[in-house]
Amino acid sequence: MMGQIMSEVQRNTNNVTFTKVNTEKYPKIASQYNVQALPTLVLFKNGKPIRRIEGVLNASDLKRWIEQAVQTSKTA
Repeated sequence: MMGQIMSEVQRNTNNVTFTKVNTEKYPKIASQYNVQALPTLVLFKNGKPIRRIEGVLNASDLKRWIEQAVQTSKTA
């Protein structure tokens, strides 16, 4: 479900790349970013996590969440 939503948002948003991580295959990555529920989205900017959210979002809410996070990180 989230895979389709992320693909849709990526097609309609500039400068966004999604990467899915199989947490069973890569538990160290899950631990590093404190992933305890699926789906967990971690937004990175310049290689650093700036925001995270757990749970499913529809495409418009996901796009809005990304835009707000990026805008907030500009003022921080």
